[in-house]
Amino acid sequence: MTTRTKEQKIMSLINKQTLIAPCCAGMLLDLDESTLRKGKAGTESLTQIRRGNGKRQRVSFILEEVLQLKSEWIEAAQRKPHKLRLVG
Repeated sequence: MTTRTKEQKIMSLINKQTLIAPCCAGMLLDLDESTLRKGKAGTESLTQIRRGNGKRQRVSFILEEVLQLKSEWIEAAQRKPHKLRLVG
């Protein structure tokens, strides 16, 4: 095996991204898949990968991005909540 093919195999492992269906991404984020497809509810940063053409176009999401977004939401929820002051 040449050095070039070894490098190509290593790079393909490093850059590997796992594609998941919108229904799976929706279950992980506790959202409807139509919300994900429209990029609503804070999901506009997720990459949508379109495969196929015509009527049977399939959309996938990158699992690593979905998990990162979920962890960001959890961290934001765990931060110290702001105290509200009543002004009267």
